[in-house]
Amino acid sequence: MTAKSVTRFAASIFGAALLLVGALESSGSAQGDTSHYQTLQLGERSRGMAAAYTGFAADGAAIWFNPAGLPLLEAKLLQGSLSLSSLRKATYSNAILSDDPNAVPGTCNPDLNSGDPDFSGCQVQDFVLESRPTLPVFAVASFALGKVKYDKGRKPVQIAISAFQTFNNENGGDIQTMDSFGRTNTAQFAQKDSITYLGAAVGYRVIENFLIGLSMFAAHRELNHLETLSFSVGGEQDPTEGSPCPTSPTIPFCVKDARSVSRNTFFQMSSWSLVFRIGLMQLLGDGRWRLGLMFQPPGIQVGGKSTLRFELNDIDARVDPASSESIFAQIRRGANSPIPWKLRLGVAYAWTKRVAVAADLQLVGPVGDGSITPALPQVEGRANTSGALLDTDTKRVFTWNISIGTEIEITKFLFTRFGFLTDRSGAPDAIESETGRIQRASIDRYGFSFSFGGHKNNKGLSFALSALFGKGEGPALDLRPSTLDDPDAGVFYTSKVKERVFIISIGGDVGQAAAVVKDEIKERKREEELEEEARQAADRQAEVEAADGLIEDPEIKEATEKARRERLEAEKAEEELEALKERKKREENLSIEDQEAIQKSTQEGIQTLTP
Repeated sequence: MTAKSVTRFAASIFGAALLLVGALESSGSAQGDTSHYQTLQLGERSRGMAAAYTGFAADGAAIWFNPAGLPLLEAKLLQGSLSLSSLRKATYSNAILSDDPNAVPGTCNPDLNSGDPDFSGCQVQDFVLESRPTLPVFAVASFALGKVKYDKGRKPVQIAISAFQTFNNENGGDIQTMDSFGRTNTAQFAQKDSITYLGAAVGYRVIENFLIGLSMFAAHRELNHLETLSFSVGGEQDPTEGSPCPTSPTIPFCVKDARSVSRNTFFQMSSWSLVFRIGLMQLLGDGRWRLGLMFQPPGIQVGGKSTLRFELNDIDARVDPASSESIFAQIRRGANSPIPWKLRLGVAYAWTKRVAVAADLQLVGPVGDGSITPALPQVEGRANTSGALLDTDTKRVFTWNISIGTEIEITKFLFTRFGFLTDRSGAPDAIESETGRIQRASIDRYGFSFSFGGHKNNKGLSFALSALFGKGEGPALDLRPSTLDDPDAGVFYTSKVKERVFIISIGGDVGQAAAVVKDEIKERKREEELEEEARQAADRQAEVEAADGLIEDPEIKEATEKARRERLEAEKAEEELEALKERKKREENLSIEDQEAIQKSTQEGIQTLTP
């Protein structure tokens, strides 16, 4: 048996494992995975508005969606969001194909390249996967610089820092199968893949209605994959050794002239990239309209390393004399984890004082052919050295997504948000493969989001639900003997896939310290005091007027009226002076104590939210 056929036989034994890993690889979290780009929305308001946020950009998530929106935030702000629970269910239709033992041999001949194969004479099974992907956390802190120049005490410059994960997937398993001789074949694997972003941003209000912003992130991808495959090929019963087999008591009889293969693969990658996001925003119609643009160039690889270790032990007793081969190979090199360019265009409109609507268009660029794992020249042409259970392809195709969302203020303290979005896959279409290498499923999704919450005393809290429904194509496995015996036939074919994803999250202001908000509260209290004073003055005036009716001397009456007018003018001047002092106080830069408080609350908030 050739090395290629051994690879194909291994693929057939561990087909269920391959399908399982392929499905888990495409499971959804914040970004979803490296082929989905808006499965879960970051931030407080964007979660409910289905990521229709490039034009809206009204909270700390602006650091990601459009940094130009930062100067429109409160002077000091600390926000975060956290995903509490998720559930994903995917169904691969007709995913495992074999001959029907009750049918006439040779009658299972479906055209697997057609859109609707005829499985007469075949035995096919669906593959159903339920998983709960690990989901990320998002935290952001921001503060303003400069003197107050705009409405609501806004300052022209806003600085923000943030830490979050776009996905964190972890899976593994211990799969065992038994062949007709009673031999146990095993596949053991463990895999963890995550991307973490650490970044800072600055937004600048150039003029009243035009803003710009820049975000810079250090993106760190960490991938660990460990895989062990052990299987036997061929052989025949050896009746001379008795039953059970003395050398292998777990099987009923000994097998001679067999081939035993053991493969171990270890791959580790740590990749660092710089990601820049440039934002623009135009305010129109007294600020009721907002137009936003965000462009992210391709990520710049700045560092990282990867290690691939491969072991192969191959004992073939089918030949005389028996052959034995052991290979150990290891290679270290830099990391390869490309990040595509992205462009977001958004528009938002304040329909009324309590209703806002927004829409976004997202474009994501392609990534060329490549592999995250290096090649091992020592074993070129043999079984896939990067592991049969690791998707190594970096290729991604151009894709686009849309988001539509709205925010409604129900009462002064309660609000709701909802929206619609698409989450199309950037993975290439699933195709036939005869390499024994798993391919990522290509699943396009659409879904809805909803959130409900409240805010009071400078603190807010909301709960959100996102539901995604997808369909596409994924890998399926052909286990017919006629396929396995043909070295030129493809082991994999295309299967129809349907999936559902549900995500529950929580978010809000976790330590808001906006000086502007505090001043507005003071101002409202002062207005209430002034109103009360005005009522009291009106009462006094009524009493005076009543008393005036008793004064008959014209000179005394005129002098009394003059004194009253001068007293009212003095009171008015005093009120104007107090109002001027309050306004000047708001226009001052942040005090040293305020800055220290921001830094302290920022550190505490990120430490609290980061797992």
